[in-house]
Amino acid sequence: MKDPRRYAARLVDHYLGARIDAAACPAPGLREAVIDLVAAAVPGHVEPLMRTQLDLLTHPSSNRFPDAYLADRATAEDALQKAAAGLRAALAQAGHLVNAQAFERGAAARLRDDVRPALRGELARVPRPLTRPGALGWSLDPAPWFSDSHQEQEPWPPLGLASVAGLRSLPEGALAFAQVDDGPHVGWVQIGLIERQRTPARRYPDQPARQVLIIVGLEAANDDPPPGTLPVSQAPWQLWTRPLQRLAPALTRAAAAAEHISTTDQALVALTDAGATPMVDAPPRRSGPGLPPYVLAPAASVVAALGLQPTGGICGFSLSDTAGEALICRQWRGHLVHDGSFEPLLPVVAGADLLIRPDLFTRLHATIGPSRCQAGIHVSHTTAAQNDDIPDDED
Repeated sequence: MKDPRRYAARLVDHYLGARIDAAACPAPGLREAVIDLVAAAVPGHVEPLMRTQLDLLTHPSSNRFPDAYLADRATAEDALQKAAAGLRAALAQAGHLVNAQAFERGAAARLRDDVRPALRGELARVPRPLTRPGALGWSLDPAPWFSDSHQEQEPWPPLGLASVAGLRSLPEGALAFAQVDDGPHVGWVQIGLIERQRTPARRYPDQPARQVLIIVGLEAANDDPPPGTLPVSQAPWQLWTRPLQRLAPALTRAAAAAEHISTTDQALVALTDAGATPMVDAPPRRSGPGLPPYVLAPAASVVAALGLQPTGGICGFSLSDTAGEALICRQWRGHLVHDGSFEPLLPVVAGADLLIRPDLFTRLHATIGPSRCQAGIHVSHTTAAQNDDIPDDED
């Protein structure tokens, strides 16, 4: 490799950049020290080990990285741990003496790789549900792909997509939201839905990669939402794990939150930063192996207005009130297909939804105001260039 340090800098930014930036602690030279350690390991360790791993885990004709914890990521993580172990000494050399135990504990908490979103995502997984607004019934059949070289080409974009592609909200308003019709949450209302359906590119016969993205979210607005916007906002995933009093003390008054919902145009469903797939114009999250593609949450104002708290015990993404479980986010990922080569089967459908207990939906609907309650929607389709693939934000 001609420039190991440049390669090391790319690895550090790719795998560790967000964690180092979010550390928010005095860390003189931390990033540079990590890059130096990785660069020193590239020629004699990373390159030969990566070559061996790829030879053992992939087919010779494959150009896709295997779903494994490879040497480049392991080396970057090891370098961060080694460099961070010297932070307190570096501070002392710069003339800053700190409380040893408190600093070490705080630095470790800020720099560690948080596995909780991935673990909760697994606990929240369900078989792909059929719950979705009636206008999206066509999307129950995943986007078409070629599973047989002699198969005739199916319509693209999928039939039915055109009927909603130009909509920013569903005309039925609150009545457009679907209800769960079976299982432990029967009768609950689906106020948020996001699903990505992908078609991997094929060489034989040549077919480009394709993608359908569907987003539905509860919104409060006096008029139609602006075109080009999404029916979801952004929120920290800790809404599922920390009481709002600790996460956002200014938003804990239920009366003030209810008034805000009833008077302010806003999306009441949020895409959190726990997912591997980001909002538009946000960088993909590279921290935490096993992250689910999407994690939805209610807006903080909804949590405050309804008096919700994180559900106790071992669970997925769940909030409760005095009557019990009140709001959950479910996860699904599956529909395995192949891309016509020697690759393993790929899950091409991934999604999440947000369910609320019926009595709380009635209460929230009244708080928003019947005329202001909207079912926001965004549906789009993408076709990659003939020889390219649609980037996978989870890789």
